[in-house]
Amino acid sequence: MKWFLLLLIFIAGIYYLVNQHKTEVKQKEMAQMAKKDQIIALPDPGLPVKPEKTYVIKFSMATLKTLRSLTQDSNEKVRFASAELLWQLQDESAPGVIKNLFENETEISVKQQLIQMLAKDKSKLSLALLSEALKDYDRETRLKAVEAIGTFSNKDAIPALNRAMEDYDEEVRLKALEAVNRIRQDIEAHKEQQLREMENKPLFRIE
Repeated sequence: MKWFLLLLIFIAGIYYLVNQHKTEVKQKEMAQMAKKDQIIALPDPGLPVKPEKTYVIKFSMATLKTLRSLTQDSNEKVRFASAELLWQLQDESAPGVIKNLFENETEISVKQQLIQMLAKDKSKLSLALLSEALKDYDRETRLKAVEAIGTFSNKDAIPALNRAMEDYDEEVRLKALEAVNRIRQDIEAHKEQQLREMENKPLFRIE
């Protein structure tokens, strides 16, 4: 009888431990699901409307007019340098100047320098201007624009690549697909990083 009671106690103990383990596993799964739901609920960081600068020096209107006129200079280096300075100064004419250069500039090197410049400032404005470069007749310019857009790591950049994915040149189409995939991977990696950070934090705080 004594051994029978001990056996019952042993079995009851095993049953309790198994159930306790199942409960803990279920609680962890629920906590994990709750954290994932929190990650999904987190809004994706949107692009700023325009490049954000803490401080920008204000130039006189006369100087700005001179800079604007220099974007039409006969020397391509002067044209780019003046456009770059207007962009850095966040002059109201800068977007129109850059768009005009993408449409009418004859030197491919100037367009590619503009693309490199815009790629450094991740904003909706720079993304929109890079999209203009996707219309260029020069294949290398379009490829550079695709590559630049692929560095934005933001879902807003994916629709901007639609034109490139429909380009008549197969290499441009391929690079556009690779850029979309790169953006997807970057977004997913960011979400996974958020999840890892949340896993290191308690789900509930008791004060």
